[in-house]
Amino acid sequence: MPFIVRADERVADFLAPGISREWILPPNRLADGRLSVEILSMTTGTRYLVPTSGDELAWLQVLDGETTLDGQPTDRFIVTMLARGASAELSTNADATVLVCRVPHAIDYDPALPLNTVRRIDWSTEPVLNSEHDTRQRIYLASTGLWGTEAVKGEMIMYPSGASGAAHHHEGAEHFQFIVSGAGTAVLAGDEIALNTGDFLYNFENELHSFFNDTDTDMVFVEFFVPGESRTVWPPEVNVCGWQPTGTDIKGRVAARELSYHVHGEGDV
Repeated sequence: MPFIVRADERVADFLAPGISREWILPPNRLADGRLSVEILSMTTGTRYLVPTSGDELAWLQVLDGETTLDGQPTDRFIVTMLARGASAELSTNADATVLVCRVPHAIDYDPALPLNTVRRIDWSTEPVLNSEHDTRQRIYLASTGLWGTEAVKGEMIMYPSGASGAAHHHEGAEHFQFIVSGAGTAVLAGDEIALNTGDFLYNFENELHSFFNDTDTDMVFVEFFVPGESRTVWPPEVNVCGWQPTGTDIKGRVAARELSYHVHGEGDV
């Protein structure tokens, strides 16, 4: 069964002066230990080293505030992937919160994942994709083309007011949604469950789910799959959802790369 971790249910522990951690998905929460998720809260002028083990892949996404990562300015448009012994130091110029996710046994999903790898992705330059049948939009945050591995795949999904997506399930991977902004509703095996900013929804394999937004503001979430390769399955009565590249990025510029029309879980992205 899917489970939800509400924003107000997270409990903070202190790692160092001015730095706290809230576990969303502790390392022992999943039976196979495939993923952990936490939020770091850092006050102005603090530093924190983020290491990885020799089998591990981790990624960081700034949710708000001003940070640098190994001396490079890193804002909410940057996702940084660290793998197999790579490390990076976060420092803050203002109070900040950072989403930190880890796949402890990433080489089980990608034995060729190279040692000491760092990838810095500016998703604001990625092509925006429009849903074929509704008003949703998608931007890739993690893919083989971006990260050079199939251990993880991720995207940002935007649901404007009134938008809805068709029910579906995934085979071959588990995935989560983290609500970055706004609010909406998840439909899980027919049950409607409200989601708000900061909520976290975890879906195991083969669980039917969909979303809609009946609020006055956009709902935006990031979702990540572990492993990255999976198959999306729709009920027989539902139109298969394809994604059409617009050729422009979120800021209206020509996108940094070209993608072709594709169905989720298919195509070279």
